[in-house]
Amino acid sequence: MQPVKFTQARIIAFDNDGTLYPAGGEVCMSVLAAHRTYVREKGLDIPTPGLQWVQSHIGADAREFYAMMMPGQPRSVIEDFEEYCLHHEKSAIDARPHLYEGAPELLAALKEAGKILVLVSNGSPRYLKHIWDAAGYGNYFSQMYPYGPPDYGSKGDRLKLAHGDWGGGPAVMIGDRRSDWEAAQFAGLPFIGCRYGYGYEDELRDADHVVSSIQGLAKVLL
Repeated sequence: MQPVKFTQARIIAFDNDGTLYPAGGEVCMSVLAAHRTYVREKGLDIPTPGLQWVQSHIGADAREFYAMMMPGQPRSVIEDFEEYCLHHEKSAIDARPHLYEGAPELLAALKEAGKILVLVSNGSPRYLKHIWDAAGYGNYFSQMYPYGPPDYGSKGDRLKLAHGDWGGGPAVMIGDRRSDWEAAQFAGLPFIGCRYGYGYEDELRDADHVVSSIQGLAKVLL
């Protein structure tokens, strides 16, 4: 099999959390703070998980993530909690809008090189819009493809849609979790795994290439 030539990709699809944005710190802490307050105010007997638990579930689709934090609760409560969390998350994002070191420079260089950049995330539309605005994603990306209504399509569905929306051809998916690799497989695209993110080592075992830093990503893309 011939090695994948990532520099030839004209469409580059990025995951967000753990790939470009370090959500595992302040944002995760804000989710935990929101959970503690919410269950106390609503009188729910649900323990708040630890930071490691939240970090290990970064990358799950938004509906699944909030449901796991509200086990046994009806959808109405889960949706109410998600809404409650979003206010806390927005404050955390506004306070810490910075991408991984070197990421803005990489995105700018890719755009300057004529690449089409799309953001394909399992975050909700509102969550991703918060980061889009705070981090200045509009300076680099052509479009975002979050997880949400009307059809709540899988990440693979949305990656395939993004690929078609922007003319198809050589493309690559970049992410830090197994779900990103699965999306690339579904869309028939190669995958670069980011070891510096929140995925476990084994999640990237089938990646076409693995990098350990933003700088390593720049080397294979440029």
